[in-house]
Amino acid sequence: MKLFTFITILFCVSTNLQAQIWEPHEVNFPIPTQGWRISPANDTVAWTFGFALDSVGDWILREYSYSRTTDGGNTWVAGTFPGIQTDGYFCSIFAEGPDNAWIAFFDYAEGGKIFFTTDGGQSWDLLNAPIHDVFISSIYFWDQDHGIIWGDPINGFYSIFTTSDGGLTWDQVGEPDMPPAIDNDEWTIAGNVAVNGDNIWFDTYYNRVFYSGDRGHTWSVWDSPPTTYYGLDLKADDDNFLYFIQLGEESGGAVAFELYRRHPDENTWTDLTPADNSKYISGFSHVPGTKTLVINLLDETRISYDHGDSWISVDYDISFTRGFTAFVDDQIGYCCQIPNGYEEPSENVYKYIGTPLSGLLDPKPIDITMTLTPNPAIDHIQLSIEGEQAEEYWILINDLNGKLMYKKEITNQEVIKESIDISTLINGMYTITVSNRNGLRTETFVKM
Repeated sequence: MKLFTFITILFCVSTNLQAQIWEPHEVNFPIPTQGWRISPANDTVAWTFGFALDSVGDWILREYSYSRTTDGGNTWVAGTFPGIQTDGYFCSIFAEGPDNAWIAFFDYAEGGKIFFTTDGGQSWDLLNAPIHDVFISSIYFWDQDHGIIWGDPINGFYSIFTTSDGGLTWDQVGEPDMPPAIDNDEWTIAGNVAVNGDNIWFDTYYNRVFYSGDRGHTWSVWDSPPTTYYGLDLKADDDNFLYFIQLGEESGGAVAFELYRRHPDENTWTDLTPADNSKYISGFSHVPGTKTLVINLLDETRISYDHGDSWISVDYDISFTRGFTAFVDDQIGYCCQIPNGYEEPSENVYKYIGTPLSGLLDPKPIDITMTLTPNPAIDHIQLSIEGEQAEEYWILINDLNGKLMYKKEITNQEVIKESIDISTLINGMYTITVSNRNGLRTETFVKM
């Protein structure tokens, strides 16, 4: 039987900063549950699912439930899966709209199964997929007809099937179009998938990445990045870069992560691992329509504008633990809540609040007059902002490593005069970022 790794998450407590980018909304799972991956269908519809917890907070591999929003994440309605309550592993969910969704499930007694709903989850039909002897890891659809499922190798080759009729029939990818597995223990990883247009990737327990540029009909394989860690997730952006997240453990049990980037036109991986990588990457997402990447680090959210070469922290909050992340655009995004055990299960899905932070995710220059004096400064800096109309603003100060040092939200102001105390900052250079719904402006200053 396939083995699964359950990760115990530890993090340190430090001072909270005001103003948050994630807004809680009750997910309404029927029993104590750990929230998991979120599948947005459009700007109003998203589905998620969860693993039931036992009395000590471990997963029960049955009694799965889902929750669905049709109003952009403000309200969530939960349900269960009739006929999917036997012991098994819920691998993946894919939502096409408010009514249609598919799930990949591995029944420990009966093997792989694909279920489909056309009524918003009230009933689920078992599709006739030839996967009874296959652990199916993931399912993805480009539209309501064209989709793909894949799973672990059998006799040295991965089990990959495509459909052009919504899953009623499936065609298996032949061995000539599929590089072989190293061995039958080179398992696929449940739920891990990256997609950009017709391009699709999945990874294996040996850290190799399989890539297709034609919706999964033919495949090539990439060697693993130079690391001993194991793959945690992978995601792609609009420029067809793949981001591969790996999680490891340092001496003494400390958590550490590594982050790599690669394009199909390249032959090597680029190491993007930041110096301060001693946290757990619990969520990673590209923001469609922009070049922005978002990562969650349990109690922190960081963003990158340069394909992951550099990052800035934009939110830090120890009051909840943020997990898997998915964005629709610069206005709509979600993350699941990681629970602290049976007594504190996932009670919420967290929704990205949008304005005024949309300017952070789609960083266009904004038309404001902005002055920062004195520069260099010793104890205080005076920030002056004048816009064309009243706006909501965020003010962030980061050090040159991207660490968040200061954050403040200002609502409905056209002219802003702020005196910011920087006396506790160590001497050096900092950036100050002013963001509203239209974009952002960044300046540097020196603390002496």
